[in-house]
Amino acid sequence: MGNSPNDDRAAQGTTPPRHVGTSIDGAPVGSLLLQVLRAHARVGTELLTEAGVTPPHEIVLLYLDGRGPVPQTELVHYLGRDRSTVTATLQAMERAGLVARQPSPDDGRAMIVELTEKGTAVVPRARAAWHELERRTTHSLSPSQQADLLIALRTIRDALNASPHA
Repeated sequence: MGNSPNDDRAAQGTTPPRHVGTSIDGAPVGSLLLQVLRAHARVGTELLTEAGVTPPHEIVLLYLDGRGPVPQTELVHYLGRDRSTVTATLQAMERAGLVARQPSPDDGRAMIVELTEKGTAVVPRARAAWHELERRTTHSLSPSQQADLLIALRTIRDALNASPHA
């Protein structure tokens, strides 16, 4: 028998405290996924804040950096958010000088979103924050474990997206 804190608790008849976050009895996978998601978001927000970027602005910046100017409706689809939420995000980014929106020359009802000089200058810091977050997320996993995790996460995502009755 070892002398770990869990052994001491077991000997005392107590159970270890639950992880800070949501733990639902009978749903260990969902509970753990939610705990991981929250921890990932917390660390990501810290890194992005240090880089001078506000989440989810970095996602828009990185998308525009790779695509160039795009219709706002494309960003709504890409982000998987409702139109009003994306509009509010883009308005905040305009106020911060990161993006500019203008009517489409082809369709007066559509808005085209593009990076400003300031937005372009922020992209490398946003990308570096995501790379550091990836490093912190995976550093304790072997390459094989990382590959298995990617397969498992894709499988879970696809199963959840396949059917609401799966």
